[in-house]
Order: sequence, then C-alpha cells, then structure tokens
Amino acid sequence: MIRYLRMFRMFALSELQFELEYRLNFIFVLLEMVLVVGTSVGAVLIMFAHTTNLNGWTLPQMLVLIGVFYLIQGGNALLFEPSFQRLMEHVRLGTLDYHLLKPVNTQFIVSVRHMRVVRIPDVLLGFIVMGVGLAQLGARVGPLDALLFALALLCGLALVYSLLLVLVTLSFWFVRVENLLTIFWAFTDAGRFPVDLYPGWLRFTLSTVVPIGIAVTAPSQAIASKIGPVEVALLAAGTVVAFTVASAFWRLGLRNYTGASA
Repeated sequence: MIRYLRMFRMFALSELQFELEYRLNFIFVLLEMVLVVGTSVGAVLIMFAHTTNLNGWTLPQMLVLIGVFYLIQGGNALLFEPSFQRLMEHVRLGTLDYHLLKPVNTQFIVSVRHMRVVRIPDVLLGFIVMGVGLAQLGARVGPLDALLFALALLCGLALVYSLLLVLVTLSFWFVRVENLLTIFWAFTDAGRFPVDLYPGWLRFTLSTVVPIGIAVTAPSQAIASKIGPVEVALLAAGTVVAFTVASAFWRLGLRNYTGASA
C-alpha cells in the first residue's frame, strides 16, 4: 500500500510540474469554474425565491448537493478521466504494452497515471459551496451524519469510477468508445439535482445504469439526516459489488488485448 501511495505522489508531482508550464491556462480554468458553479447556484437561488421546499429539499440541503456534485465531478476530472482517455489511445495504438511490462497492478496505473491538476479548482469550489450549505444547516449536523456523509461520498466516487472503468474497457473490443463517454458525461449533468425529483425511468437510470444520481444524492441525504447507517451500509455493499464486477470486466478485456509486439 505504501508503495502505491508513493507512486501516486510521484504521478501527482509530475503532472503538477507539467501544468505549471501553462499557468495562464490554470487561471482561465479557475474563472470558467467560478462561472459554471455560480450559474448552478444562481439557478437554485432563483427556484427557491419562489418556494421554500423542493420535494422535501431545503435551500441549504440543495447547496450541499451542488457542492457534492462538483466534488465528485471534479474528483473524476482530476484523477480518472485523463488516465482513461490515454488508456483508450494506448489500446487503439497497441502501446498499452508499456504499462503491462511494469511490475505494478495494471488497473492502478491506467486509472491514475495521468491527472489534470488544473481541475483542482472544481474540487475546491465544491467544498466551498458545500461548506456554505452546511453552515446554514448548522447544529443539525452531528458526528454520525458527518461520518455517514464521508462514507457515502467515497462510495459515490467509487461507483462513478467503476462505471467509467467498464466503459473504457469496451475499447478492447470496439474501435472507439468516446461516444459512450459523451453520453455518460451528458447524464452526469442530471446529478446537479436530487435523484428523487426525476420521473421513474430517469430516476432508475441515474441510480443504476448511470449511478451519478445516487452518487451525489446519497452523501447529501446522509449529511441532512435523510438516510441512516443501514442505507449507507447498503450503498457500501453495492459499491463493493460494482467495483468487483468492473475489475473482473477489466481483466477480461485485458485478456483480449493484442499489443504492438504481438
């Protein structure tokens, strides 16, 4: 475990050095995210100017949910999306061999080798918006709620990661899977609002096929005392199953890989 943590640190430092070569780009990305997050918060404020409750969700709870959405979206854009994009190129060009020859777990290295440090503002802004919502919730947040929130947030990240791993693994059989990823990212925008606001078919899709809905809503419900330990335990169990299936599918795809040296 320590070995992998050291590798992760080395990957992060090398990517940071690369990003520092384009400092102006970092500033523009920060401005872009401020506009995007500000627009999302503004839309919610406009809605709550006409109501005090949205299907059981108050304004502070909605702010927490928006913050969680950008935490998960930013976390994936920071850690997993860059590496998975490179992975599809490696499979198509047959250069995945370079990773397979390394004496480390291949799934680990293809998942976090490349990072977009410039997406750190996404995560920071998510924390800020969530913090504002939590401050408005005030004393109603207890230690158990905070613990359940942290566990649900980790499960949400793992669920989205598992789905992304399955999608990019399809590149072992199909020439291009970018269109599938485009559809996935389109669905993620629906995670800006609670999953229970949507009609039945979309609620089911956002909770199972594309789990961004449950990944964002569950942590927000946990911190707002809308769900308890039993529900979070079930979420954790489902996350373990999803991760196990995704890893098994990855290994299956790897067995069907034909490298440049074959």
